[in-house]
Amino acid sequence: MLLSSCSQGEHGHQFCIQGAWKLESVIFYQDDTVRYPVDGMTWMRVYDDSCFYECRFSESDMGFMIIPTEVVDYTLVKNGPEQYLYLQNGNTNPLSVVDDTTMVIQQTGRQYRWVQYDDLLTRRRDDIVRIIREDLRSGSNTHRSYVVSEAEKQLTTTNHTLIYVIIGIAVAFILSANYLYRLRREKKRVEQELERIRQEQQLMPAPVRQALIDVEDEFHQSDFYVSLHKRIAHGEHLKKEDWDSIEQRLNRVYPGFTNKLLSLYNMSDVELHVCLLLKLNASPSEIAGVLCKDTSSISSIRSRLFYKVFDKKGSSKEWDEFIHTL
Repeated sequence: MLLSSCSQGEHGHQFCIQGAWKLESVIFYQDDTVRYPVDGMTWMRVYDDSCFYECRFSESDMGFMIIPTEVVDYTLVKNGPEQYLYLQNGNTNPLSVVDDTTMVIQQTGRQYRWVQYDDLLTRRRDDIVRIIREDLRSGSNTHRSYVVSEAEKQLTTTNHTLIYVIIGIAVAFILSANYLYRLRREKKRVEQELERIRQEQQLMPAPVRQALIDVEDEFHQSDFYVSLHKRIAHGEHLKKEDWDSIEQRLNRVYPGFTNKLLSLYNMSDVELHVCLLLKLNASPSEIAGVLCKDTSSISSIRSRLFYKVFDKKGSSKEWDEFIHTL
């Protein structure tokens, strides 16, 4: 029976050759035994489904030194309880499973005893496989050694983290600077718009000023105004067509009224409706009734609008006075 890399034993436990193994000892026919590591070095194999990556390696507290040797295809054939035939490089060798962590492979008159190397973390295993693969792919005839340092790995991770932090700080700084620049530019634009409105009012000829007063008085006596004020006094809910009509009438009496407001601050519908009702001389309590809010909310909206436009704290009454100057 051909196997990939794992098999169910007779006692139900799973033998899996996948992963890292290191050479523990070699037993010769004369019962001579060589135990590893020798001179600080041993052999390690990292098995996957169809091949293993082999290297000599030594281990210390700082990490590993590895010398890549070969990449070999293999096949396992089950040959009885805990017994396998191990096919490698065209040769068939017996492989026996001592326990879940130990296997013995017979090759060229010797028994190679391999033990699982569970301490080798997966990410370290991947690093070693990559180094062996790339070294052998280079085609060099000399065996080169490589150091896989945990300290170096941690330093690389720390450096990457530091780079990400620096990039994050730089992006945050750029975004903050851009926000402050746009804020200053918007503030300057609003100041210029307020100054334009003031100059427009100051330079308005007396006949034009008087004509506007006459139009305003006529509007206050109109059936539309009187009827609307009765509805506002009763707290009647106004529909969209009502608000459109109010806005049109006010812009006729006070040319550019809503355009001036929206040029100073991009208001919400509720904020604009508060300003329209203020221009109609509605009281805060009447505005609260029409908009289904309490009086304190209407006061907060007015004082907040003053701060947004003038960039300083002001009372709700100061906002009312400003509305009546437009």
